[in-house]
Amino acid sequence: MSELDKNSAKLQELREGLAKFAGEKDFSDFTPEDKTKWAEMNEEAKALAESVKEQQIFEKEMKDNAEAIETGKTVTPLPIHEERLEAPKSLGEQVRETRAFKAYTEDGQLNISSHVKWNPLMETKTLVDEGSAYPPAVTRSDLLIPTATRNPNAVIDLFSVIPTTQFQYKYLEETTFTNNAAEVAEGGAFGESALAFTEKTEEIRKFGVSIPVTEELLADVASVNGYLDTRLRTMLQLRLDDVLIGGSGVAPIIKGLLNVSGINTFNFSSYAGNLGRIGQLYQAITEIRKDAFLEADAIIMHPSDWNDIVTSVSADFAGDATAGYATKNPLFMGAGMFGADATPSIWGVRVVPTTAISAGTVIVGVFGGGLAAHIVSREGMEVAMSDSHSDFFTKDKVMMKASMRLGFPVYRPAAFCSITNF
Repeated sequence: MSELDKNSAKLQELREGLAKFAGEKDFSDFTPEDKTKWAEMNEEAKALAESVKEQQIFEKEMKDNAEAIETGKTVTPLPIHEERLEAPKSLGEQVRETRAFKAYTEDGQLNISSHVKWNPLMETKTLVDEGSAYPPAVTRSDLLIPTATRNPNAVIDLFSVIPTTQFQYKYLEETTFTNNAAEVAEGGAFGESALAFTEKTEEIRKFGVSIPVTEELLADVASVNGYLDTRLRTMLQLRLDDVLIGGSGVAPIIKGLLNVSGINTFNFSSYAGNLGRIGQLYQAITEIRKDAFLEADAIIMHPSDWNDIVTSVSADFAGDATAGYATKNPLFMGAGMFGADATPSIWGVRVVPTTAISAGTVIVGVFGGGLAAHIVSREGMEVAMSDSHSDFFTKDKVMMKASMRLGFPVYRPAAFCSITNF
């Protein structure tokens, strides 16, 4: 056993003795002799620990020196003469370097002979590169770029949504309002008014969409379940966004605003005002004020129609062909150098540019607050999955489906106005 091992073992034994000595009694019970013994043992342990540490450092340095000596004994053979190797030149390169070729190209001299030593085995025939001959392996990214779709809630978000627990939505519409309020002379009879109501029914319709998927794909790709769930929801929302505007009303399709009986309609091709499109829009706002006694809160139009409005020019009829006309300017020009986009608002009414409506058709109306219409939800959007479809169980396939049930009652058709040929 080396001296270091002996001292290390002695230090360990001494430390265990200190622990045992301290554990047998409380420090407050130490006698003067115990305290003296405790101090001597600690001093001895401290001195021995320092000695062990110095010996460890010494032995490590000795080991490092020995390894360095052994490394120094290794001799690396070096060549006495270094031969410089040059890459072989192609036949064309050698021809261009001949005296005959240079004399002809530089001075136009002919009949000069030159010899070329060319080994065809050294000529490179086909370049092996990663672009064609040996493409490197590439791992596909997890990124998936979905098909671009419009905002599926552009129209949906304009309406207030209320719930129902029934398969139909019934409400009462006041269809008679006879007002005989008037001044009455002393002793005279009050005028008798009349109110009458008609029950209205809105059918709750089901919207649905499905997509088949293999169980292997669901098991092997962790994100596919959430991806399909999201896309199915988006498909339903896009369909609802469409039919809220143009639904035919033929069961099981709900009736959209453009097919609701009683809404106001203007044909822009017949508009004769000086303000063009923005004048026609203000006429629609005015019509809603006159007939529904409400203020329009949104205008739905195709982005192309919004572009025509933003880039339209002012109608300046001052001057004549002889005196000249004043310069026409864009109506909605922003700050210098077009520093900001045109605010989607006309006459203080919010504009919603969306491809859910066809170009050339505009709807002005009172969409929010439930004053003129509601989306009535029987069941929120539900996504389910099952293999109980056709032969899917034996083929390890499942069908994912998304569905919802809702109705679309329009209480005040006069609160909406469509504009065609816009």
